[in-house]
Amino acid sequence: LVRDKRVNGLSLLPAAQNRTKEDVTADQMIQIVSGLCEKFEYVIVDSPAGIENGFNNSVVAAHEALLVTTPEIAAVRDADRVVGLLEAFGMTEIRLIVNRLRPGMVQA
Repeated sequence: LVRDKRVNGLSLLPAAQNRTKEDVTADQMIQIVSGLCEKFEYVIVDSPAGIENGFNNSVVAAHEALLVTTPEIAAVRDADRVVGLLEAFGMTEIRLIVNRLRPGMVQA
């Protein structure tokens, strides 16, 4: 764990930067997150884009999801697809953040 020098209690566990993303199994991810949950009040896992192994590993250890998307049509469609996948994993606590939203894009 890398401890943040500015924010007390904030740590980061960076992912390995290699070409293969299959080095960590779903069971190992559950063990890692469970261990972190014993030491920290909040554990945030940043899932990679796409719906492959990295996504599956992130979801299998999660209790809730915070889905971040942009207001472009393709991104919203992808987010909707991800919501369906999260629900298929049994996730019920799913929240959505629309990043880069301008007030003129939203009808009052």
